[in-house]
Amino acid sequence: MKKLKLLMVFLLLGMSSVLLAQSSVTGTVADDQGLPIPGASIVVKGTSNGTATDFDGNFSISVENGDVLSVSYLGYKSVDVAYTGQSNITVTMVEDASKLDEVVVIGYGGVKSKDLTGSVKVIGAEDFNKGVSNSPGQLLQGKIAGVNVTTGSGEPGSAIDINIRGVNSISGSSNPLFVVDGVPLDGGSSSSDGLDGIGGASRPKSPLNFINPQDIESITILKDASATAIYGTRASNGVVLITTKKGKVGKTKVTFSTSTGFSTVERDIDLLSASEYREQTARLAPIVGREASSYIDPANADTDWQDEIYRTAQISNYNLGFSGGAGTTTYNVSLGYLDQEGVVETTGHESFTGRINIGTSLLEDRLKLRANVTVADLTDESQALGSVIIGALRANPTSAVYEGDGQVTTRAGATDNPVSFFDLYRDRAESKKVLANFSTTYTIVDGLDYKLNLGYENSDTDRIFRLFNNADEGGDITQDQVVLDAREDTNLLIENFLTYKKSYDKWDFDVLAGHSYQTFTNTGLRIERFDFSTTEIDPIYNLGIASQDNTTVSSDNSERKLQSFFGRANANILDKYLITASFRADASSVFGDNNKYGYFPAVGLGWKINEEAFLQDSDVISNLKLRLGWGQTGNQAVPVGAAQSSVGTSFDDSFTFDGTTVVNGVNTTRTANPDLKWEVTEQYNVGIDWGILNGKVSGTFDYFNKTTTDLFLEVSAPVPALTNSIFINSDAEITNKGFEFALNVNAVRTDNFSLDFSGNISFLDNNIEGLETDIFVGEITGPGTSGETSSIFTNGESAGAFYLRRFDGFDAEGLEILSDEPEVVGDALPGTIYGLNINAAYKNFDLALGFNGVGDLDIFNNTARAYSSAASLSQNGNNIFREYLDVNEGPLIAPVTSSRYIEDGSFFRLNNATLGWNIENKTFLDTLRVYITGQNLFVITDYTGYDPEINTGGENVYGVDFGGYPRPTTFLLGLDLSF
Repeated sequence: MKKLKLLMVFLLLGMSSVLLAQSSVTGTVADDQGLPIPGASIVVKGTSNGTATDFDGNFSISVENGDVLSVSYLGYKSVDVAYTGQSNITVTMVEDASKLDEVVVIGYGGVKSKDLTGSVKVIGAEDFNKGVSNSPGQLLQGKIAGVNVTTGSGEPGSAIDINIRGVNSISGSSNPLFVVDGVPLDGGSSSSDGLDGIGGASRPKSPLNFINPQDIESITILKDASATAIYGTRASNGVVLITTKKGKVGKTKVTFSTSTGFSTVERDIDLLSASEYREQTARLAPIVGREASSYIDPANADTDWQDEIYRTAQISNYNLGFSGGAGTTTYNVSLGYLDQEGVVETTGHESFTGRINIGTSLLEDRLKLRANVTVADLTDESQALGSVIIGALRANPTSAVYEGDGQVTTRAGATDNPVSFFDLYRDRAESKKVLANFSTTYTIVDGLDYKLNLGYENSDTDRIFRLFNNADEGGDITQDQVVLDAREDTNLLIENFLTYKKSYDKWDFDVLAGHSYQTFTNTGLRIERFDFSTTEIDPIYNLGIASQDNTTVSSDNSERKLQSFFGRANANILDKYLITASFRADASSVFGDNNKYGYFPAVGLGWKINEEAFLQDSDVISNLKLRLGWGQTGNQAVPVGAAQSSVGTSFDDSFTFDGTTVVNGVNTTRTANPDLKWEVTEQYNVGIDWGILNGKVSGTFDYFNKTTTDLFLEVSAPVPALTNSIFINSDAEITNKGFEFALNVNAVRTDNFSLDFSGNISFLDNNIEGLETDIFVGEITGPGTSGETSSIFTNGESAGAFYLRRFDGFDAEGLEILSDEPEVVGDALPGTIYGLNINAAYKNFDLALGFNGVGDLDIFNNTARAYSSAASLSQNGNNIFREYLDVNEGPLIAPVTSSRYIEDGSFFRLNNATLGWNIENKTFLDTLRVYITGQNLFVITDYTGYDPEINTGGENVYGVDFGGYPRPTTFLLGLDLSF
């Protein structure tokens, strides 16, 4: 203790000597209209001494005579001010028109926004959607023209679908390539098959859950081929570049944020109440030959089963960050914790995340080193959602939840009691994730840089399912089950590239050339066991209590390799004419021996019209640029080994030794196709970027046309063949074309009030041509079906259009009037996507509103098809949607799958609303802000299900709802502070 006190004395003396040699200067930073700029950075050049302005633009900093203060703020031109003894400094900053000088991160480098030739959009952290986000995709919803972000499920941690300019493939995913700090991700998911006999599995978990949204600095969307072709065979669905936060030279800045809140189901499905159920079953009973009393449970209760399975879910979120730097070294360290309950009992998502980002330079800035490491520990709890959610929708409302002794009842009419599954079933996934990136850049000579980029991604997930049987109590589950599904996914990246930049009086250019090698390894182990010796010990922690009989063990392993050569050249002539040309050659191990390499060229042209003499001095037009782009990109989303032959063992091909020993035989399981290659997407883009009134009103317009050829198809193998199917490239084409508009308006700027608007709208047309045979997808599950499908890929229609018999009402006998053959009865892809964002501030208060919506699309309500008909009510005693109660429908014959269950899926949603208060303080805090956020506050739609933003059908099936998890409404109270 004495040594500690002595050390503190020396430290204080040292600090005092420094302070005595310095002066303190105060100042104000404002824009060219005199409005204060909060959060502006002030640093004494060449030192780590720095501070930031408060909400009123004021600052105070220690300086010495001769020091130069560097003042910077995003979107404004930096200002240097020399200190010559003045007691107060006033700094006026001029806004960069539409942030045109801001450097935009693109593939393998960056370029000034004003020099972009491709269709690229950047969203910064200040523009992200606020609130609880499990995936970076949620931050973008409604923000970018041509980008449709669909949650698909309200289950915490579930996957997000990001669709950029339409659907391009029949058999592959339409999600973009994600690149985090220069590392293209594997994009795998912890999803796995559930248990036999349990309906409605949870959606796959998002592969981006390990990224804390608080750590993201910006997200860049590359939309057209001239921007994406540099990523070759993985870029046909667009590219999403995620850049995490880095430190800045200056004093250490500590940030802390926390929020707490709750979620509820936004709206219930409108079912028959208990009294209506009694009334309608009494009406139908004599028609089907039953007594009306037979429908009524002995408890004669009045149960709202939706209330029984849903809860008010609690949410807690904490984030702590440290950033700063001294000399040539910067750092940013963060920790995050999120605990999010699901609105369905026993579901939820918990995550611990940590990240460190360190950069430094040596050898007089010729050698730059940077390291990023992100780690995450994720836990997801799910449920047998089909048995729980669908069970609650069809359960008898006159049944009781609990027996007289407080035990959960076994039955609820024709179904197991949905509440009982909270004890019977458990689905728990635990994931450990790491993303590490190390890069070094060495300046060989002025303008010529060499960069080495190393990346490592690993995901290790153990997912375990458990189900107790309830047959002894009269339930439908006849066997105990437990399954362990362990998966590990590893991604290794090595990249080397050179860049050369040169400037002349009349033009600037830069050239990039590089090589990339990436491997993806995926392994899995699945153990299934049945029949437990006891239920006192949960087999989720002890597989040994299961019977030794019927144990099933399986494993798998796959590896993909990608070797690439790439290059790009940019030229800026007279600061008016822009040229970008890129080329990539990809060799992928998933393709046939005759087509190992794919080649992907692209070119983009730009004309800055506002720099021409006739507009250069315009007082109105501050930006006017014409963009033209063309390019080819690819898609390699076929199963590993699809082009190669494969063998396996089979008992059906077994033989015996000595008449007693049985040996499994070897058979061919896959027919090789040495000519299989990548899908090719060719895209044209015409765009205009414009701004008036010094960028206070700005916008973009784009027309695009992209056609995908060589589509992957799995078809019957030609005779003679040892297997039933083979992967080929089809002659069919999918075309996406459309228009995109975006507008930004700085409407009001006064001393105390500001108001900004931004909006976007996209119109998209998707069409298929050249298919030799129709492709049916979307197997319909639930009662009354056998091999039926909901959707079709066919010529002249959009991808995954609904293909069912047309319903035209009921005849005099209550039978359905249907078309003789199925036909296209709905479009599952939106024709219109739009978003509107409003930001306002009055003194210390700010308000942000985010709206989004889609139009011209349909939903197939398979939940209603399966259980909401007169026959389902009268013959099985199921409750039904009130919307589907039709007194003209006969109850004797089960309904046929038809367009009766196609509903309008258009919606308009208040997706996000945040009201904040920036509290003025004279303490050690730099900022102190409290806020309240609401998510999914209302949705206007005609859809009768929980939410129109839904898809439970799978990757190449769109707009199908079968027991989808409701998207909740969430309210949060939050606190942000920094010092």
